[in-house]
Order: sequence, then C-alpha cells, then structure tokens
Amino acid sequence: MSKQNNSIKVYLNIVLTPSYVVSQLRDFEGGNIFLTEKLDFEKSSDSNLFLLKIKEILNIINIDLYDVVEPKLIFDNDYYTFVPSVLYLKGKEKTYLKFSTELNDYDFATSDFIEKLSIYNIYLPYVNINNYLIDKFQKLEFYHFNTVLLNSFLIRESEIISASVPGPDSCYCFIKQGYLKILILKNGEILFFNSYTYNTLDDILYYLILSLKDKNLEYINTPLRVYHDNENQEFEIRFKEFFGNVSFIKYFGVEQIL
Repeated sequence: MSKQNNSIKVYLNIVLTPSYVVSQLRDFEGGNIFLTEKLDFEKSSDSNLFLLKIKEILNIINIDLYDVVEPKLIFDNDYYTFVPSVLYLKGKEKTYLKFSTELNDYDFATSDFIEKLSIYNIYLPYVNINNYLIDKFQKLEFYHFNTVLLNSFLIRESEIISASVPGPDSCYCFIKQGYLKILILKNGEILFFNSYTYNTLDDILYYLILSLKDKNLEYINTPLRVYHDNENQEFEIRFKEFFGNVSFIKYFGVEQIL
C-alpha cells in the first residue's frame, strides 16, 4: 500500500492535554472537518508517554494516506507564565519562567504573543514531540493551549462589547475532564488567569468565587460565561444559585476552540 497519497491534501490539528489527545483533519479546499478522533489516557506529565499517544492516534487516522500541508499542534501544560509586552525581552524566556516553573539546564522555552492583551505567553514546549512531527511532516506550527483558548475568549468578548452588552468586567470559565481554567477581564484587559484541577462541582464553584473575590469583583453581578460539556441539569442550576449573570456555552469538541 502506498504510504502517501499526494492527491488527498489535508490540514492536521492535534490537541494534546495531560489526559487526552485529539486529532482533527480538515479538507484542503474548504477547510471543513471530515475526521476527528480522541484518545483518552490516564493523567500524566510524561512527555515520552505523550509522544507514544501522538503516534498512536496518527496511526488510528491512517495519517500516511494523506498529504498534510499544514500540521498544527496545540498542547496544554502548566509550564507557562504571562509577561506584559513592555517587560518582555526576547531570549530571556527562561528567566521569566524560573519564578513559576522548575527548570533544567536543557529545557527550551519559547513564547506566543497574544496581541489583543499585549502579553506574551512564555512556556516550555514538548521538544521530543515537536521534533517527531517536524521530522514526519517537514514543518509544524505549535501553540500553547492557553494562547488558543484566550484568543477564542477574546474574540467572543469583542463580539459582546460590539453588541453593547453592559458590564466592563467579565469572567470566563473553561471546564473539561477534571481541568478548570479561569480568565477574568477588566475593561478588555487581563486581570487574572489560572488553571486548576478539580474533583467535584463544589471545587469549581469555590475556585470561581475565590478568584472573583480576590479581585474585588462581585460574583453575584459579574458576567460569567461557562464553557462545559456537562449534560447534568443540576450543573447549571448550581451555578445559578451563586452567580446572577451567568451564561453557558456547550463545549463538545475541540473544533469550538480552534
């Protein structure tokens, strides 16, 4: 069987988190999704395990049958920090990271620029995975998941502001498989962002209320937008017990963030 069919050109997106990996193929002509596969695994921080899972899911979708014209990797880890652009010095990424992340001499740090917030997301990529994908496809775009997620939130925020929805402050909550990310914006600028692990709904509510109170915001009135895939009706009811201005965005697939 031919290893590569150059007539089938596709875009490839891979999203890697500590507990699952998703692969997504889009057709070259229209950019429409025609194949999505997800592989769950036990939570880990082992980059060698992640590489095995990347190889496994690429095998599942028979990636060698396609001509991948634009491979993209989005990965999530806690080895990151945000730095305002006025304080950022290129080549000093590890200097910023050392205050929040334990570093080794051989670690490689890079950054994504989030233009709407005028900040840099500085992080440690998975070099072994990047090298494998570059070797396989000859090129690769890669981003930290927080960069993609924040840009998605900010696009929605721009739409809300243009629609004249009242309230200069807003809070976003992204919930997926034991992971929680909270973003608080004030007048369109980032006031707070953090990632958490959770076990129960009470954990989520606690982190949200604590984050808002810490920033001296009234959690009763601050607009809260929750991305989630929970089908339990009690989930939304519990939120409404604590938050007076909450809306829910059903999140069922990574294509809603990419």
